[in-house]
Amino acid sequence: MKLKKIGILIMTLALSLGSATIYASNEESNLMEESVKDDNNQVTMEGQTLGLAEVENARQLGGYYTEDGRRIKSNMLLRSAKLVKATDEDIKKLTQDYNLGTIVDFRTTDEIADAPDPEIKGVKNEQIRVLDEDNADDSNSAAMTQIYGKDPVSGLIEMVKNGTLSDDMYVTTIKSETAQKGFSEFFKVLLNNEEEKAVLWHCTGGKDRAGIAAVLVLSALGVDEKTILDDFALTNEFYKGKIEYMGNEAAKQTDDQTIIEGVKTLSGVSRSFMEKMINTLNEEYGSVQNYIVEELGITQDEIIKLQNMYLE
Repeated sequence: MKLKKIGILIMTLALSLGSATIYASNEESNLMEESVKDDNNQVTMEGQTLGLAEVENARQLGGYYTEDGRRIKSNMLLRSAKLVKATDEDIKKLTQDYNLGTIVDFRTTDEIADAPDPEIKGVKNEQIRVLDEDNADDSNSAAMTQIYGKDPVSGLIEMVKNGTLSDDMYVTTIKSETAQKGFSEFFKVLLNNEEEKAVLWHCTGGKDRAGIAAVLVLSALGVDEKTILDDFALTNEFYKGKIEYMGNEAAKQTDDQTIIEGVKTLSGVSRSFMEKMINTLNEEYGSVQNYIVEELGITQDEIIKLQNMYLE
């Protein structure tokens, strides 16, 4: 009888240990899966660059994983600064390596007149406004269009002094009727890309208007918020030399560190500014995707279509 009880105790202990081992194994597996998921999206210049010689901030969204485990197709969703200085080799790379089909230009009329895009055979050029260029008092437009005059450093210093630099700049933009109409048109371009060729969008610096567009696209595709913000902030890596140069030049004109840092921020991007825009949309609409549906008029079916087109 005692031996029977001992046997039962041994079996119970063995089962308990087995259960604990299985539980620990599952926990390890979950942690490993979470770790793999966290490591999936490496946001680097090397991983995203288009490798163009004379087009600044030129990169793609391809390769990022979504929260449901799918991945953005490579070489289809491209973004950059203005294309006016694109070399023949740059254009060849865009058309042959990336199979470029459409360019979306977010710049104002004056910006386009000053630095028109090159005409590329077989590539459509869509000009879409997201800033209210008729509003001369819109300091937000001034910051995004980078209208600095003959002395860009002095112009930036003046912008910082005048309060042009504001953490509300993206929130203000995304709530404007002009931006909502423009970004809605932008999504229609992506949805109407029946040949599934690459779409490249740009503004002047490829950082603010093009940056907001990238945030909206990544959100619609289901990429996590950290990756979205990391990708947005990647502009500062592409513009690292320019940002330092502008900061050094500003320091020659003022010893006010707040102004110097403001000049550097306007020369690149502020992650916290974009974080504020995303947080605002999350608070007011529940998510950025809901904003896209409610304010841009893109239906849930169209978001699913967008995901089917650009994810694998």
